[in-house]
Amino acid sequence: MTDKKELLKEDKETLISERQAKVKSSTLRVIGYLGLALAAPFFLWVPLGLTGLTPSMIDVFGVVGLRFPASVTISGLLLAAIGFHQI
Repeated sequence: MTDKKELLKEDKETLISERQAKVKSSTLRVIGYLGLALAAPFFLWVPLGLTGLTPSMIDVFGVVGLRFPASVTISGLLLAAIGFHQI
């Protein structure tokens, strides 16, 4: 016969693991949206600059300075990939 305390302990451990999974899932989702928010401005700036609605990135940063917006965009997309992995 199983002890009721053992059953309660197992139920409590299951609830804790479910809560940890929900917290992990929501944290990863926030990281994903943060990555998208980080990448979106520079990602949208390229077509707007090509159409002439905004100054192009080359005008603002120069050819050598394009590494900065490119690195921010890639970092944001990598964060988004980590955040939205298996959600």
